[in-house]
Amino acid sequence: MKPLTRAVLLVGAPQSMPDIRYATGFTAPDPVVYLQQGRKKHLVVSLLELERARRVTKGVTIWPVEALKIRREMKRTLSGWALGLLRQLNIKSVMVPPEFPVAVARNLSRAGVRVRIAASSLFPQRQVKTGEELIRIAECQKAAVQAMLAVVRHLACSHADSQGFLRTGKQLVTSEALRALINKVLLDYHCMGQGTIVAGGEQAADPHEVGFGPLRQGESIVIDIFPQHLDHGYWGDLTRTVVKGRPSAALLRLYRAVKAAHTAALSVVKAGVAASRVHAAAVSAIRRRGFKNGVAGGKTQGFIHSTGHGVGLTIHEMPPVGLRPTRLKKGNVITIEPGLYYRDIGSVRIEDLIVVTPSGWKPLAACGHFFEI
Repeated sequence: MKPLTRAVLLVGAPQSMPDIRYATGFTAPDPVVYLQQGRKKHLVVSLLELERARRVTKGVTIWPVEALKIRREMKRTLSGWALGLLRQLNIKSVMVPPEFPVAVARNLSRAGVRVRIAASSLFPQRQVKTGEELIRIAECQKAAVQAMLAVVRHLACSHADSQGFLRTGKQLVTSEALRALINKVLLDYHCMGQGTIVAGGEQAADPHEVGFGPLRQGESIVIDIFPQHLDHGYWGDLTRTVVKGRPSAALLRLYRAVKAAHTAALSVVKAGVAASRVHAAAVSAIRRRGFKNGVAGGKTQGFIHSTGHGVGLTIHEMPPVGLRPTRLKKGNVITIEPGLYYRDIGSVRIEDLIVVTPSGWKPLAACGHFFEI
């Protein structure tokens, strides 16, 4: 990690602040204060977290709140913790992220500390994954693949009743039941599913609808699995769209267009290429097949999102794979996930997680492409 030359201050719970987790290897649901200047790292924690913080971090000076030379009432506030640490280290100017708590910034300023808001990411190196990070992300992606295969096997054993609803035996196949199956498999791999999507028919026209109720024969089912590892916190991301039974000609045409866009986008990926060029390749492939974005009945339809995004300690992180001309770098982990969404025909999304290489890309975990089950 390249050392920061300026004093950087972060305040919050590491569980929801990936920069703190990235810099220290420590996570907790309760807030902490993190300061880095050059290669020196400091972390203020409560007595509750003291011993664990000392055990799991490396190269970080751990400060119990009680060790700070501040008044008793200041030990009850994050502003007090931050000010106490800054005074202890004789630091009078800090750089903070845009989401830094306003109240803490105001209190530091009143105490004579110059607080500057960063214009860009304080840890841009998070975009380029190390070998260890790639192993961790691959763990999550392998879990996603196994969960996806479990769902496909379950659907393969199902049949349609007289009304077209899918059943296994007498039991209805529902979004909720398949989501429970996915989450169970993920737990077997020490991962947790959050917001897992199993959306069929018209529901899938909303790309982030998780899905509910019984599933039907002949309708597309979008399955999006994005597990987070329970220990190290990295994520995976995988989407497949399937149909139990025979899809309509229109739905099959939709799938082939998305598959072509997926292939076109991957063909462009390599270090040094602008992410916007990858997105443009996907968009062009879809347009050549006659699909356009638009609005029908006041609702959007077509290819209505970017082609992908970075994945790491958060499920959506830099670099984006959309309209921005951000240059891809060796070690970026990104999704490629074009999709088409129509309430009257159906919806299709195909997503794979890859690492960018100098000459192209590699999958984090292989998963076959399937549509008709």
